[in-house]
Amino acid sequence: MANDLFEKAVFIGLGLEKKAKEVLDELEKIAKAGGEGAVTPEGERLSARQVLENRVVEDGVKALKEFLSVIHGAKEKLEEEVASSSGKIREKMHIASQDDIDVIKEMARVAREKVDRLEKRVDDMQAKINKGN
Repeated sequence: MANDLFEKAVFIGLGLEKKAKEVLDELEKIAKAGGEGAVTPEGERLSARQVLENRVVEDGVKALKEFLSVIHGAKEKLEEEVASSSGKIREKMHIASQDDIDVIKEMARVAREKVDRLEKRVDDMQAKINKGN
């Protein structure tokens, strides 16, 4: 699983490298066309450097989101595997689960109630016998 996470991180890095090359090629075209960059929604012209910085930040954020998604997926997969493995180990070692313990506690409670009722009946019967003698 760690190997899978590493491979995904490498692919994300390779994607960033490719994107950076594309941005640099585009900036080179902008520079050859007169040095003007993009225009903001407010109508401001950005320099080629500002365009590059914006693209690098956008691509960095995108890569981070992808990486966090990969990490989140790996975490969920790890949690599933740990739960599955711990269940298998518990079964092999014949360790009771919480549900098993809860059932046993309920059975013990019911048994205590029955014993208490039987003891009361025995006491009542002994009292009757003693009155008869």
